[in-house]
Amino acid sequence: MVRNRNAYLFIAPFYLMFLGFMVFPIAVSFFLSLLRWNGIMAPRFVGLDNYLRAAGDPGFHHALLNTVIYAVLTVSLAVSVGLGMALFLNNVRFLKRLYRGIFFLPSIVSLVVVSLLWKLILNSEVGLINEAVQAVGRAVEWFTGTLPGWAARRYRFLDSSVPFVPLLTMIMVSIWAVVGFNTVIYLAGLQGIPAELYDVARLDGATALQRFWNITLPMLRPTTFFVVLITTIDALQVFVQPQIMNRDSESTMTIVYYLYRNAFEFYNMGYASAIAYILFALTVVLGLVIRRFIGRQASWAGVD
Repeated sequence: MVRNRNAYLFIAPFYLMFLGFMVFPIAVSFFLSLLRWNGIMAPRFVGLDNYLRAAGDPGFHHALLNTVIYAVLTVSLAVSVGLGMALFLNNVRFLKRLYRGIFFLPSIVSLVVVSLLWKLILNSEVGLINEAVQAVGRAVEWFTGTLPGWAARRYRFLDSSVPFVPLLTMIMVSIWAVVGFNTVIYLAGLQGIPAELYDVARLDGATALQRFWNITLPMLRPTTFFVVLITTIDALQVFVQPQIMNRDSESTMTIVYYLYRNAFEFYNMGYASAIAYILFALTVVLGLVIRRFIGRQASWAGVD
């Protein structure tokens, strides 16, 4: 009995921190979603009014649309590019560790640093891309005597008036930041596939495409389930990129950034909490869909 009591004492700090920093804030946030409160005045119970407000809020609808577009494109491209890069690394013979480190490096850099870096690169006035275009244009002018039209303008990536250009720019930056992580995870999955399967397939006359389709992809289902799930959750919670790269712009407004503005700029704490729970419900639904279509096939490998 004393031995069990000592064991409970050792694990008690973890559960106290879990209750204090996880369970309690979640419960308080749900209670706040049923209130109308600005953080200063006395709160007023309004029931489900905050959720109904979100259903009729054009700003929330716009943020939701941007988040869905961002998530769909980021997940599909980050997963497919990560798999392609992993296939390349798995077949390269020289400097494999160097390539792996180069590809993984963006994933360990803070998203704040990544966003600031790309904000400078994409700047319409002094950005590296615009300066490179100008340099190429001047070189063409030196040879031809005429400055090309494409070199005589400044390209606005983050504050363009063309619809979806700022959002697509942010998506490309996010893919650059996350694809290295997906590559390393896929590479680990590829190295876990028994080489005998490929040897037998070659003896049977299977082409490289047939080996990829019938061996590689099925054996990577557990890895794909993990990568898609993690990338989807990360994409739905995007905040740093729109907040730093294109602050206060409607073109890159996402759910979490809209939540942040309602809570800490407009002081609508109850409405912000309701948005958080709507996002939570959306994440759970998408997680179940991913599990239904990918995780079920992967359950034979221990993913359930």
